[in-house]
Amino acid sequence: MKSKKKRLKTLEEIQQLRSNLSGLLGNNKSIDPKGNYVFFEVKDNNHLLTQIISLLEVCVFALDGEGMMLFPANQNASKEDSVIQVLELVLSILPDSQLYFMDKLDEKLSILKD
Repeated sequence: MKSKKKRLKTLEEIQQLRSNLSGLLGNNKSIDPKGNYVFFEVKDNNHLLTQIISLLEVCVFALDGEGMMLFPANQNASKEDSVIQVLELVLSILPDSQLYFMDKLDEKLSILKD
């Protein structure tokens, strides 16, 4: 009986964590209807991580290389400014709350093992 109560309490705590989750896989209550948002589809956390890694690699290649912008509208853009914009994008799409949630979920589930 004690084990059942412990499991129920753990599941309730997980549900509470999930209801407060914000971010890409968060709940709709966290979205501000007054703001302008851009959304993109990710299949899972691995896909999101791959996208972030690709953006960071582009920054490394841009800063390391001697390439130039070919599109006429971008010829006056500096590599540094472009990299800063990409890095800001990366920071905005990092799944902070998802990672926090997964850590807490793991912590709660490990309690059930004991």
